[in-house]
Amino acid sequence: MNCIHGLDARFCATCNRPDQSKSRSAVGNTSLEEILKFLNDEQVRATYGAVAEVLGVIARSMGSLVGPRRPEASWIVSAENGLPTDYDQSEWHPALLSRGEIITSGRTLLLRMTVRRGKASSTT
Repeated sequence: MNCIHGLDARFCATCNRPDQSKSRSAVGNTSLEEILKFLNDEQVRATYGAVAEVLGVIARSMGSLVGPRRPEASWIVSAENGLPTDYDQSEWHPALLSRGEIITSGRTLLLRMTVRRGKASSTT
């Protein structure tokens, strides 16, 4: 039986961590939906590797985690070319190439999300 990371569940280091509560990120238990909302709101791209690092999964599993190709998910891109893998240009978000910036590390992605949350909570 395979785990969500595409590995034999008996041998997946992520699924078999002794205490997963200690592996929480700086922004808490961040979900893929929260990351996609951040990327869409900020209209910034992030690599599959950066998003996978935040989620604690292997980058190769991102395609199945993201699900169907859609503009909202096209912000997650390949580190090699800055484009979403296996997407047709008609499936890209219209603003995908409006900025050259690409977040390439999980640490940077978490930091940016934390800063944004801090700004949002200080205005309420």
